[in-house]
Amino acid sequence: MRNKKDDEASLPGYGSYSVNHKEGYVSTKLLLPNHTVQELHAERLAADLAKSEKDNEELRLSAKADEDWFAANRKSRSSLRDDDIDPVQEATELREAAELADRQAEDGRSIVVYDPLEPLKLVQDLKGRTPDREVNKRHVVLYKQIKPKGHRRALAQPKFDLPDFKRLRLGFPHFAPVLDLIQHQFDFAELTEKPFQIPPILLGGDPGIGKTRFTQELADALGTVMQRLPFDNDQHGSGLLGSDKHWSNTTHGLVFELVVLGRIANPIILLDEIDKASKRREGDPRASLHSLLETVTSERVRDISLDFEFNASRVIWIATANELDRIPSSLRSRFQEFWIEQPTGAQALQMAEVVALEVHYLMELPDFDPPTRQLVHYIAHLSAREQIQALKRAYAAAKVDGRHQIALSDLPEQVRREAAEFAGEDIPPAGLLH
Repeated sequence: MRNKKDDEASLPGYGSYSVNHKEGYVSTKLLLPNHTVQELHAERLAADLAKSEKDNEELRLSAKADEDWFAANRKSRSSLRDDDIDPVQEATELREAAELADRQAEDGRSIVVYDPLEPLKLVQDLKGRTPDREVNKRHVVLYKQIKPKGHRRALAQPKFDLPDFKRLRLGFPHFAPVLDLIQHQFDFAELTEKPFQIPPILLGGDPGIGKTRFTQELADALGTVMQRLPFDNDQHGSGLLGSDKHWSNTTHGLVFELVVLGRIANPIILLDEIDKASKRREGDPRASLHSLLETVTSERVRDISLDFEFNASRVIWIATANELDRIPSSLRSRFQEFWIEQPTGAQALQMAEVVALEVHYLMELPDFDPPTRQLVHYIAHLSAREQIQALKRAYAAAKVDGRHQIALSDLPEQVRREAAEFAGEDIPPAGLLH
């Protein structure tokens, strides 16, 4: 990392660059020309990105190998129809699969998310419970999905020394208190050998400061999945734990979908704009959160549509809001609350540089040079989404024009106008910035 005070004290046009030795415990600071420092930072971030992608691919291949192994060693009938189901035989197969999975489980890498025989509730005495053939068919389909997965789900294993968290720090400096909390939870788990868990987090702040994008990037860094549940539309109470089975359009909820039908026990559920939720005929869409956000009660939650009990205590909950006072106090008290301010000018420039470098490697144009720092600063006032869109269009325009670096003329007109006004000139013509 560059030291701001050292930069200010150095010669004009020069900056400091730190080289770490012995796993970061010793470092050497070099005084180099600014353009060389910028190139070295770009190379370091590129190496970090490559290592991160390699680690994520290895994790994905490992998870797939585990699933394939269990699938090959389980006794499971592939052609299961509702009139074929023998509850006694199914119970035997479920128990045997559970015993095998428990023997093979590594400590801390998976947890039990439901009783091994819980899926039988879906198919036992189908015709006796309801004459609705569609409901029976739906339950059989779900049973066939759940059975080969077994009663355990993997726990995403974050590694806080990976480049992903360094990128989070650089790309979201105004979220530093949130990242500090997560880092402290991880350190505590390491010291006490207790499970790593993140408490429910409420992110308050003005629109457009990156709350949703931060949550997705955090999910990637934690090695888990993220699902957004919006509350600013016609969302109703079935979103989380299903709808009443007496409704004609009954359906299971998002938590069941992610935990029971998914492969990870600790996904992130983003409760987006939770302050905009409104009560409806089906009920308050936030009501079930009172039990889901508490560790003890979330260990035994029940999907209303299926009467299926499972463990949702490892789900990571992140909520966003613009107006915190619109959230009921009984619910708000269950979150660790953070108010995210707009990034400072320096932070915005740093964030834009990270976005620009990520887009550069995403475009996969090896003959292209990264955008100049001056060019990146012209788009720093845009939202991250707008920066990404503008840069992608700029790369396409430069490629079509036969150039190997994007120019100011490739950026949106409004950006060019603002750049010209800042420089006291007319709109710049085509050509590279130097």
